[in-house]
Amino acid sequence: MTRSNANTPSNQPSIESLMMRFLANRSDASAVESGESEVEPHEVAAGFRVDTRAAWIDANYAGAPAAQLPPEWATLVGQQSSAFALPMAAGHFPQRVKDLQPLLTKFNPAELRPTGTQGALPAFAGLRAWIAKNGSANPLVASGLARTLGDFDTAETLLANVSGAKNEKAALRWQRGECAEALAAWDALPDAPAVLFNRGMGRLFLGRIVEARASLQKAVDAIPEASGWHTLARLYLAVAEIHG
Repeated sequence: MTRSNANTPSNQPSIESLMMRFLANRSDASAVESGESEVEPHEVAAGFRVDTRAAWIDANYAGAPAAQLPPEWATLVGQQSSAFALPMAAGHFPQRVKDLQPLLTKFNPAELRPTGTQGALPAFAGLRAWIAKNGSANPLVASGLARTLGDFDTAETLLANVSGAKNEKAALRWQRGECAEALAAWDALPDAPAVLFNRGMGRLFLGRIVEARASLQKAVDAIPEASGWHTLARLYLAVAEIHG
């Protein structure tokens, strides 16, 4: 079988290829976590189930993930409403970008980026207890989970005394709707895979689409292909190519 060269930077993969890769992302982990078959059918129109282990690995992209998943993690990744403008930061997982239609068709960046007005997710007492217990040992991931739950004050408190958390602090500003300020913070940081991703993502969803392409291409080149963040970077790059 002839292999496609779609993964090379000079030849962007098709939207269909990106979508199918997103739906099947890290399917090798699903059998370990759920005990199900390695082959699981997906229907694009109906959405897809997130692989909980893959999501946890991507949420810990900067360090080794704990062997045991936090309480209610599977519930969170399975029920979480779709995100569109998602920063690459500890505690976030790229599989949250489930609904591709608004990205590929109309694409109104102002409607897709966070406003900071959303309320915190109800329930998830077990996950919040895990955040409180592990906040000292793993403040970056704990803060990211608090961000995902909409507990912004908790996320800020966890990051307050953490050195080297400027990317995560900028991600919190982004989730709070302070998007221009977050992008300025990312622009001030040294180059790193997450920073490159977030510069491109930020420009894309602030409507600076042509500018977004260079940073997103650098992020694609810098993030390992095995990571779900690599796939999301390629997706955002394809969106920029379509609408730019």
